[in-house]
Amino acid sequence: MKYPMTLTGLAATFILAGGATMADEMFLTHNVSMERAEAVAAVRAHVETEEDWLFLAEFKLAGGAVTALKVCYLPLGPDIVEAGLHVMAMMPCGNMAFYDTDDGGTEMSMLDLAFMTELSDAPSLETAVETGKPAFAALLSETLGVN
Repeated sequence: MKYPMTLTGLAATFILAGGATMADEMFLTHNVSMERAEAVAAVRAHVETEEDWLFLAEFKLAGGAVTALKVCYLPLGPDIVEAGLHVMAMMPCGNMAFYDTDDGGTEMSMLDLAFMTELSDAPSLETAVETGKPAFAALLSETLGVN
């Protein structure tokens, strides 16, 4: 009877390992051609002046090695609410991390909005992703010059 449990444990290990690989694909990273503080200020200034965006927070992490921003794209809200109030934990927001690279550059990372559809199969989240991806892409293009 120990063999089925061992096989189940091995299967779970493979599933979890595959899930980690899939999860890594949900992170978007971009090299930024400006200093970290300048990049953070550019995104923050843009978000604070646009009606469809909401700036929530800027804070330091990892002893100051990372500057994090939390910004929300408000038009996603109704689609997220439609998926269920429990889904509001995701909010229509993006968490961005800005940090210096080993070669002296700056990199920005954030979750691909498609992560929402990995956590819930609510159809309205597909709509939120379709709406949000171009908005976040435009934000990054206009403020950081990344494509």
